[in-house]
Amino acid sequence: AQIASAEAGLAQAQASLDNLLAGPSEEELAVAAAQLAQAEITLADAEAALADAAIRAPFAGIVTAVNFVEGEMATGPIVTLMAAEFAVRLNVDEIDIGMVAVGQPASVTLETWPEQAITAAVVEIAPRATISGNGLVTYEVWLQLGATELPVRAGMTANAEMITANRDDVLLVPNGAIRADRENGRYFVNLASEAADGSTTFTEVEVTIGLRDNDFTQITSGISAGDELLIGELTVPEQQFRGPFGGGN
Repeated sequence: AQIASAEAGLAQAQASLDNLLAGPSEEELAVAAAQLAQAEITLADAEAALADAAIRAPFAGIVTAVNFVEGEMATGPIVTLMAAEFAVRLNVDEIDIGMVAVGQPASVTLETWPEQAITAAVVEIAPRATISGNGLVTYEVWLQLGATELPVRAGMTANAEMITANRDDVLLVPNGAIRADRENGRYFVNLASEAADGSTTFTEVEVTIGLRDNDFTQITSGISAGDELLIGELTVPEQQFRGPFGGGN
């Protein structure tokens, strides 16, 4: 069996040698010539297309890295681009994400220039949460920065305040003037009035509130602009706390 196999192998090798010595047939030469002509046409078309080609990004930006050299095969969008309009990435807690919406205005300050605010707007909210190692659930939010004269650079640290709601021409009072009954969801202020003898007295009045921040609360009913309120506790001398509070933004 081994001899027969060896003889068959020898015969195949001899046939291959005879084909090489005899050279290709006219038919094989014709096919090869046609393939060569087609390859030359394809190359010419590619060279013409390359001469007329221009690669353009769909946005303005600055090229920060070129990771290719001429002749390499393009494998995808590896070149990094830095957009001329910068964006800030935030991680917003799941408790607050319901108050965030695309198009919402924001104010951004950079650590380099903490006193100069830049207007911004929410342009994207991640549909999927990110869970940190300690179990904190957050959502990635992107803010697009508005026009600024500051020489902003990629990688700068930013702080952002998102405006979740806005009211104009409303009545504001300092938070210290409000007493909250959180169990019943009620709010009160101490309204000042002048007695017949000229002394100041205070009456607790229930109010309804609207928006609030760290310093002020909007009052929607219960008192009026120009009313005088007590800020703090009644145990402090009354005359130290009299003062008008009017409308504001």
